[in-house]
Amino acid sequence: MSKNTITIRQSVLINKPKEVVFDFTQNYDNRAKWDSSVLQATILQTSPNRIVKLKMKGNTEMTFVYKLDNRPDKTSLATQNVQSLIIKTAGGSWSYEEQDNQTIWTQVNTIVFKDSFLLQLIKPFMRWMFKMQTNKAMNKAKKLIELL
Repeated sequence: MSKNTITIRQSVLINKPKEVVFDFTQNYDNRAKWDSSVLQATILQTSPNRIVKLKMKGNTEMTFVYKLDNRPDKTSLATQNVQSLIIKTAGGSWSYEEQDNQTIWTQVNTIVFKDSFLLQLIKPFMRWMFKMQTNKAMNKAKKLIELL
C-alpha cells in the first residue's frame, strides 16, 4: 500500500432488514440528508453500471463508477475525474449482512492522497478526520433508516 493511502473500515448495526438499509443508503436522493460531506449528487448512468458525479465539501468533485452493484448484499466502486486539492483517487465497498432481522452495514473506503510532504505530515489527522466523518454519517443514516 502506498505511503499516501489510508483505508477506513466502519460498521453500524441497524434495526431494519438489509434491503431497506441498502435501498436507503444507495439512493443518492438521500445521500446529502445523512452525509454532510456531499453537497450534490448527479446520476449520470444507471446501466449497465451506475455512474454518479458528486460535488463535495472542500471544493472536491469526483465521479463514482460502480464495479459491483449487488442488491442487497454489496457494492464496490472506484473514482474517476477527481478534482481535489488533496485526493488523487479513491474507492471502496459497502456490504450489508443480515443478523436477526437487523443489518450490519460496513463501509471499507480507501483514499489515495496526492504526493505532498505536508499531506504526509498530516496523514494521521486526515485518517482520524475521515474516520470520524464516516462514523457520524453512518450513525445519522442509521437514525433516519430506523425511523422508516
